[in-house]
Order: sequence, then structure tokens, then C-alpha cells
Amino acid sequence: MVPGMHSTGSSRGESSPRKLSKGEITRRNILKAAEASFADQGYDAARLEAIADEVGIKQAAIFYYFPSKRRLFDELGQEIHQSLVSLTQMRLDGVDDPWEKLMLLAEAWLDFMVARPTAARIILRNCATPVAGDDRPEAYSSDALQLLRAIIAEGVAAGRFADVNSMYLVNLLSGSILHYVCNPEQLGSERPYRPDDPTEVAIFKTVLRKTARAVLDVQ
Repeated sequence: MVPGMHSTGSSRGESSPRKLSKGEITRRNILKAAEASFADQGYDAARLEAIADEVGIKQAAIFYYFPSKRRLFDELGQEIHQSLVSLTQMRLDGVDDPWEKLMLLAEAWLDFMVARPTAARIILRNCATPVAGDDRPEAYSSDALQLLRAIIAEGVAAGRFADVNSMYLVNLLSGSILHYVCNPEQLGSERPYRPDDPTEVAIFKTVLRKTARAVLDVQ
């Protein structure tokens, strides 16, 4: 048995997930509270005292896990994008066709942001107003963007995609997904929609597919 794991009694010797320590649970709770605060208020306005109150700890305790507010923000950004990449890679596993890979990537990005709108708001805020002193704004998103670039390069090499600058598609897909998730309240009561409504999500996935084809279809 792996140390810290509990046997499930399976004949295959499988183990249940390791139980988190109190410190690990506290760290996760800090990240969760920080995500809500950064999403709602932005980096500058978010207060560590309020984050600590939400978790039920003293503000000084945050510094045991994160040496500074900036480190907390950075680690949250890394966790968001690592989770996005993990979901995308899982969706792409075993798929060979470049078009299908591209569609699955776009749908994975949409599903992730719909399920985690606070992450979408943080990314959108940071696009509009990067955190002061951030000289590597691409540090969080580089792996996700590289997945997209690799798929486009594969499609171009196979003659399936038009040879266009991948940044056009990055901006179209990521920008439209972020605004779809974050924007319903800005459209007014006469054009309401719920980003997590399955019917709306299905319609928007069709829009994403058509958008990608309009950009990359070989004429």
C-alpha cells in the first residue's frame, strides 16, 4: 500500500485518494477565497484580510502558505491554467484529426470557463489591466496557447488548415469564450442568457466551430 493511502479492497490493489492534511485543506481554501476576491474586485482592490476572514483564519496565517499577495495571485493563475491544460489534454487523448482536435480544444476551454466563471473573470481582468510589475504575462497561459499552436501547425502541415497567424484564432476563440462567460449582465434585460444553460452552451459551441472554420478553412 502506498503510504498515506487507504486500500479500497480491490483485487487490483487500487487505493483511494490520499486524505489531505489540515494544512493542505487550508491552502486550498485560501486559493478558493482568493479566486473569488480577485475575480470580483481585481488584484489591487482585493484585500488579504477579507480573504482570511472568508477562510476563517488570521491574515498573518496566509503568509505561512504564500509569502506575499503577489505570490498568492501568481500561484492561483498557475493553478487555473494548469487545470485548463489538464482538461484539454484529457479531451484530446487519442484524437488524431486536426479539425476534431481543434474543436475539442475550443469546447474544453468553454466548458472549463463555464464551470469556473471566477477564473474567466480573473483572466479577462488581467487582459484589460495586467498586474503592475508583471513582465511575463504569458507565463500562466503559455502551455494552453502552445497546445493550440501545435494543433494549427499540424493542420497546416497536413493541408487541412489555411496558413494564418495563430494569434488571430487565439483572440477569436479565447476572447469570445471569456466574453460569453463574463458578459451576460452587460447585454441588458432584453437580451438575457445564462452562460451555464446547456442549450446556450451547445449553441455557442456551434458558433465556435463555425468561427474556427471561417478562419482556417482552405479555400
